[in-house]
This record gives sequence, structure tokens and C-alpha cells, in this order.
Amino acid sequence: MAEYMWIVWLGVFALAIIVEFSTTELVSIFFAFGALIALIISFIPNVEWWVQLIIFVVISGISLIGLRPLMHKVLNKEKRNTNVDELIGRVVTVIDVNGDNYPEAKVNGLIWRLSSIKEEEVLNVGDKATILKIEGNRLVVRKE
Repeated sequence: MAEYMWIVWLGVFALAIIVEFSTTELVSIFFAFGALIALIISFIPNVEWWVQLIIFVVISGISLIGLRPLMHKVLNKEKRNTNVDELIGRVVTVIDVNGDNYPEAKVNGLIWRLSSIKEEEVLNVGDKATILKIEGNRLVVRKE
């Protein structure tokens, strides 16, 4: 059986590469690495299949535990905010309170509905408010 294990390891390697290319997470690449090492080991004469299996498991486990956090750190350098996320923390002025009692503010040329973080807090025309978060098409603010 040991003489045909190279076919198994080649299949595991190919399957892991295909799975890696079809997903967005770095997981199966480490198993592909373990299968590649086991494939190389399978060509050494008199190495039993269970030794190859142990090598595959150990190499895959070490590379998964050791390299995955490093790979995520390298590939996910920083979270970039969208242009809407850049509004958080800005101070706006209430310009209008329409008929259904929703105050509005103009931010970057666009009219946004405002809602206060505190339900009992009333925003009137001319009040200043700090944008805390964005929920749908509303800016959640805190009155200054």
C-alpha cells in the first residue's frame, strides 16, 4: 500500500488547492503544504503509510497554528473606512425638523435624517450634534 500513497497525497494536495482557490479564507493551503511534504516523503523507500499520515497531520497542524495568524496579520493590514464611515465623530447642525418630527442635517451636500441616541432628547433647528453611528439612512447623534 505504501508504494501507492503518492497518488493519495497528490489527490489531497490537488483537492486542498482547489478548495483554497474557491474560498476566501486561508485554511486549506496549510493542508496542501502538509500533503506536499507527505508526497515527497512517500517517494522515500520503506516509509510506511501511517508514518506519512503522521507527517501530514503534524506539518499541517504546525503550519496552521503557526502561520495562519501571521498570514492574517500580513494580508489584513488595516480596516479601511468607507466614505460614510468617515462621518462618525463629525459635528453637524440641525437645519430642519420636518412634519414627522425627524430633524435633518446637511452633511457633505446630502440631507440626512437624525435620531438622537437618547429617545427623550429633542433636537431643534440650530442645535449642534455629534454623529455617533449610522443606522440605515439615519445618523444617530448626541446633542452637544
